[in-house]
Order: sequence, then structure tokens, then C-alpha cells
Amino acid sequence: MQLLTIEKHGICLILLLLVSMSSRAQLPQDTNVRDTRTTYCVTGIRDYSFNELIDEGGNTLVRQLEVWPIPVEEFWFAIKCHIGRHHFTFNRAERRKAAFRAISFTYPSISPQGEPVMLSGLVTVPILTGNRPARMFIYHRLACATNSIAPSNSLPIESVLTADNTICVFPDYFGSGSTEGHPLPFVTLNYHARCATECVLAALDILQDNGIELDTGFYSWNSGYSQGGGYALATHKYIENALPDSLQRRINLRWSLCYGGVYSPGTLYATVVQNGDMGTTPAVFLQSLRGLLYAHQDQLEGHPLRDFMADKACESGIYDLLLSNDDGLWDLAYRLHGRGKSRNPADYFSPAARDTANHLYKILIAGFSLDDCVQGWHPKAPVVLGHSKKDHTIPFRLAQQTQNQLSLGNRNCILCSPQINTTHLITAVFYFGKLLQFREDELFDFFVPLQP
Repeated sequence: MQLLTIEKHGICLILLLLVSMSSRAQLPQDTNVRDTRTTYCVTGIRDYSFNELIDEGGNTLVRQLEVWPIPVEEFWFAIKCHIGRHHFTFNRAERRKAAFRAISFTYPSISPQGEPVMLSGLVTVPILTGNRPARMFIYHRLACATNSIAPSNSLPIESVLTADNTICVFPDYFGSGSTEGHPLPFVTLNYHARCATECVLAALDILQDNGIELDTGFYSWNSGYSQGGGYALATHKYIENALPDSLQRRINLRWSLCYGGVYSPGTLYATVVQNGDMGTTPAVFLQSLRGLLYAHQDQLEGHPLRDFMADKACESGIYDLLLSNDDGLWDLAYRLHGRGKSRNPADYFSPAARDTANHLYKILIAGFSLDDCVQGWHPKAPVVLGHSKKDHTIPFRLAQQTQNQLSLGNRNCILCSPQINTTHLITAVFYFGKLLQFREDELFDFFVPLQP
């Protein structure tokens, strides 16, 4: 199998996802991917044994969590235990052989400003077995604050699923990889869905051009947690609604597992205002507000950030921090320190931005609603929504609302909860453990019966 030459992760926390992409203009309105081949550029190739993949994937996970004072080693031990329970077909000797090929690449797209841009991603391929890849796993990673853990610059631990004769595709988020230096994104769900779909199509082109034959029953599945959970649902919607039939058949999306995600940012903000509780990570909403001003300035009628900020937030320095910080959600949360411990939205958002009868509140909700990925469709392929009933960051009832909306007229959206319901962050341990423990077909059967 000849490939083109180079042309150029106990108990702990994970992340969140409601925060908006910091782009500098309205998102482009044309979101259709043309039914043509993708022009891509392979930028790196490396082969791994199973053991090497585990080691490097673990290093990536540690780098992702290093900004937080959490028991990373304990978490990593738990993850390795889950991987150990996964019934891979490799024997001990084969775990030391080169079994996976990781290919980083760039592909053309458009920026949030509507300008041409080269985005990047990673695809991992099984090369040890003589079997043709049977499926493709599309994974939307956790929020990150450093470019070093962008998939094209690292190896995600989730790539271990390649051992199930699976192609794994990891899109870089805008602001990382080849677009390093741009503000990092969060809940620009629809924009990411387009970029992720283009990444998948580019990966398929790379495999085809290098003689990698796919199984006759080849299909795809799609997943993510928290920020990635919202992105996964948005990508599912995009594939089924924006792609021509020929490209839908090529991807052949079988199902999606969307865990702990925000699917309607406007609904979440309205719930926060109504309840007077921003949850455990107010930085999510602050970054979301700033990103919204960049991505959808036209819809916000030119109002500056100050119009939406409470006097208390300005006096404490949060306002200035939002103006100057471009390093992502976790870096912002780290820099907030004691200033971001209050859960009361009145400490962060101005009275007008919280008054449901005020025009400023209405345009804020309208701006967030531009990235809604629930309204206006019903999934053709099954969607499994996973969410903890005790999630104090993204309320469980928002997942219930999503399931109710998407399942109207069919039964293709199922809501599940873990056996032990706990916080948003600890539930991430459950998600990753099951994701890495079970084969894909077993994972689908595992989640479906867990309806609350």
C-alpha cells in the first residue's frame, strides 16, 4: 500500500463546549459542498505499532489536560484499563508491529469570513491486516487551548479504534493546525459541520488515490463529547441535508453518538437567564459571547462587547480579559481565577442582555440561534444522545428537548443516560471509557437500551 510522499488523555475533568468561534465576520451563507473531488495536500505520514499508538495517544491526552490541576495519571490509568478490555484481534506479537498509518493533510475550504483557506486534519488507517477497512469513525475532539494537540500535530488516543479495521478521521478545529493564529472556535456548530464534512471527503480521496480499497459494506459513524457532541450532531445534520446524494452514499452515515452536547446555543442562554445559574464554568458563556460578536456581528447590529457586559465584570477586569485573550476556553478559565467563580449571570451580563423584553436580549438570542442544529430536520440515520441527569453545566432537560424535537415523526433519535448520573465533567470519564472499550457495533447496542 503505497502512499503519496510528503508535500509539505480514577476521576478527572475534561472540557465544555458552549463557546463561540472567534471569527471576524458573519459566517458564509453558502454551506453546500460541491459534488467534486477535493484538492488535498498530504503533509505528514507516520506508521505506528499498537503499543506506540497507546503511548503517543496518552501523551496527547496529558497535554490536553495539563492546564488543570487534576489527577491526570489516575485518569490515564482508567483509560488504559478500558482499552485493555477492548477485544482487539491483535495478538501480543502483532502489537509490536507497524499496524496503523497516520496521515496528516490539508484541504481547501472557506474561512468564517468567507475567504479561501486551507484547513487540516488527520486520518488513521489499518495496515497490518489484509482486510479492507469496514467502517469510518468521524471524531470531534474536546475543546483545546493549545495548537500542539490539534490532531494534525499529534495523535489522538481515540485513534486506537483503528485496530477494529476502522478508518479514523479527526478534523482540526478552525484556529488550530494549518489555521494556527486564528481565534479558536466553540459553538459555531454549522460552520464546523461543513469543515468536518470536507475533511472526511478529503480523507476518502486520499485513501482512494493510494489504492486503499474499502469493504463493500463500508459505512461511517460519528461521535463527540461536550463541544464535540454538539459538533457531531451538527455534522450529522449537515451530511444528511447539505450534501448531494452521491456524497451521502459515499460517506454512508450509519449512526451518531452525541454525548453531553449543546445543540441549541440560544436555548441554553435563555435557560441560564431564566434559572439565574450559569453552571460550573461561566467561562463557557463569556467566550461564547465574544465569539458570537466576531462570527455574527451583522445579526447583533453592531453592538460592541461592552453593551452585553455587566458593570461588575468590567470592574473586575473580565471585560478587558475578553478583549485581549485569544487562546481558547481553558486558557480563559485559567486566567479568570476567582473572578469567574460566581454562577449568577447578573455578575457577567448586563441588565439589558438579561431582560427578555429588551431588544438587546432578543438579538443576542437570535445570534446564538444561528448555530442551532435541532430545528428544521429529522435524522434519517439513528442518533443516540447521551446526557447525565445531574449535569449542572448543560442541563439534562435541554437534551430532552432536542430528543423530542428530532424524534417527531420517527424513532431515529434516542436519549440515554449513564448508569451513574453525575457532573458534566465526570461523565466524560464514562463516555471515553465506553468509547474505547467496546467495538462500534457493541457500543450502539450498549447505549440504545439506556433510555431514561
